[in-house]
Amino acid sequence: MPDFPPGSKATGVAVPLSSLRSASSFGIGEFADLALLGQWCKDCGLDLIQLLPINDTGYEPSPYSALSAYALHPVYLRLSELAGYQVVFQEAEALRDKLGGLARVNHKEVWGAKQALLRKVFDQSKFSLESAELWLVDRPWGRVYAVFSALRERYQRAGWQSWPEHRNPTTRQIADLWNDLGAEAIFHIWMQTECERQLAACVLELKKAGVALKGDIPILLNEDSADVWAHPEFFDLSLRAGSPPDEMNPDGQNWGFPVYNWANLEKDGYNWWKQRLNHAARFYQAYRIDHVLGFFRIWATPAANYSAQLGLYQPTPCLTSQQLGHLGFDTGRIVWMSEPHVFGMEVRERLGQEAPFVIEKALTQIPGEDLYRFSPSISGEKDLQKLTLSDNARSNLVHWFRNRTLLRLDDNNYTATAHYYSTRAYDSLGNEERWSFERLVHETSENVQKVWEDQGRRLLSLMQETTPMLVCAEDLGTIPACVPGVLTELGILSLRIVRWARDWNLPGQPYIPVNQYPELSVCTPSVHDTSTLRQWWDEERSHHGFLQALGLGPQDDAPFSPALARKLIAGLLTTRSRLCVLLLPDLLALDDRFLATDPALERVNTPGTVDGANWAYRMKPYLEELSAAKDFSQVLFQLTSQRKSP
Repeated sequence: MPDFPPGSKATGVAVPLSSLRSASSFGIGEFADLALLGQWCKDCGLDLIQLLPINDTGYEPSPYSALSAYALHPVYLRLSELAGYQVVFQEAEALRDKLGGLARVNHKEVWGAKQALLRKVFDQSKFSLESAELWLVDRPWGRVYAVFSALRERYQRAGWQSWPEHRNPTTRQIADLWNDLGAEAIFHIWMQTECERQLAACVLELKKAGVALKGDIPILLNEDSADVWAHPEFFDLSLRAGSPPDEMNPDGQNWGFPVYNWANLEKDGYNWWKQRLNHAARFYQAYRIDHVLGFFRIWATPAANYSAQLGLYQPTPCLTSQQLGHLGFDTGRIVWMSEPHVFGMEVRERLGQEAPFVIEKALTQIPGEDLYRFSPSISGEKDLQKLTLSDNARSNLVHWFRNRTLLRLDDNNYTATAHYYSTRAYDSLGNEERWSFERLVHETSENVQKVWEDQGRRLLSLMQETTPMLVCAEDLGTIPACVPGVLTELGILSLRIVRWARDWNLPGQPYIPVNQYPELSVCTPSVHDTSTLRQWWDEERSHHGFLQALGLGPQDDAPFSPALARKLIAGLLTTRSRLCVLLLPDLLALDDRFLATDPALERVNTPGTVDGANWAYRMKPYLEELSAAKDFSQVLFQLTSQRKSP
């Protein structure tokens, strides 16, 4: 396998596997397309292909919503390379004619059609229980995945939480189900054997071409997955991961994924993570850790809420009742700060005729006062959603429910809410009380930094030591002060997206020149969650700072064109970063022949949105066409050769 010795530099291309297009693929990229892409990379002087996750997500197009931490998605199988392909030859050719020329990826349609054809090939195959058992010897996760997948199909792909039975299986019950399900489960093992065979063959071709493969390992996992179903002890299903409120997202982000129970994972020797990494090392020489900040601390919201406004960091900066007592807050004051209180007059004025119904269903009056708290039946925002109310009433109830200064953790511990400074209880404090409270919040936040640092170092050391793969971190967002030092200490590459790599503490927030990036970093102009370089350039008002960061000047500030793209990429490649990785659309911007008419069509994903545009990007040229364009390859080769020069 290609390696990355200390001090070396590599240049790569990033692309979702689904976005590749070849004359042989069926409306979506396939494992076999990687060999073609690898040969093109060799011709262009590129050393690395970076993929998004390729785990099985079923009918879900987002590659970050996996049904398994291990299993590959069979949608990427090339049917014509399967023994028994002749059984479905005519149907497969018709499918290629229908889907092959589409400009966008229709994941659900492709997978629905392909899965049916795969089942027909499997039914005619000689793949037996003995073959499956042999494959499972060093893949203990496979049996769980196969049983889970077969049951999920039986229950019309409903989440396991709603299954009529088998919702909380023991190891013995899973073994019994494996025997009972027979071909239904073995079918999924057969698909995995074929996925691994085809991917491994392409990895071998990449090795011959001198091109490494970089994977993507998301920290989080879908609750509706084989791993959470079989090992709920490794997850905290009462909490959902996300990001805290900020100016752009006042409600925060609730990603819907459960957080880990790190204590139980540690008791098990982190074997689940070790097995996950070792399985990835079968194919990858490097990998990207999605949301590496989550290994230090993660924003966790109670599952009863749909927003992330009432979330908290895990590990949590705790305020004890004793500390609050020293500030003069007795038990009653602490209740006032940690439970929302609503005045009766406020309820009647804002809700009018709905007030009696709301009081009956959601509130409890404090004896002797025209003051209410939420009833015990309301555990979160989702309970409020269930009530039959007008939009006005529901909006007010949600606002009141969130209006608390403290979150109660247990009988003795609390933490400040993300918006504590704009709550009713905080407003009722005197100036000296506010000052003392804010100082305590600041002190506890500072104290927990060491806890975050120790946890991040422990978990990332484990990941660094488990396999020889090069580890790269996606460290975007509000970064705790301890993160850069731990990444550097462990030799883990951080991420530098040029448009955001700025010194935010200096006047004017200047861009950092790419030739000043740390060697232990990955430099890139765009990622799958951003606009492409071309789209960003067209939408951005000022390019001067960006140009300066690339060693260019005002004379280069012109409308986007292949000539400008060449200058920008040449500037990017002067970075000190060990890896410089460009999205495929950013490389294709070097030639008008390969550009989409609308640059928005080249964007892979827009976070926070759910529509058909996300995860539907498909490269415009066929890989065969790209490989045949030797003039284009030569342009890229000349650019990448400069980076290889001493």
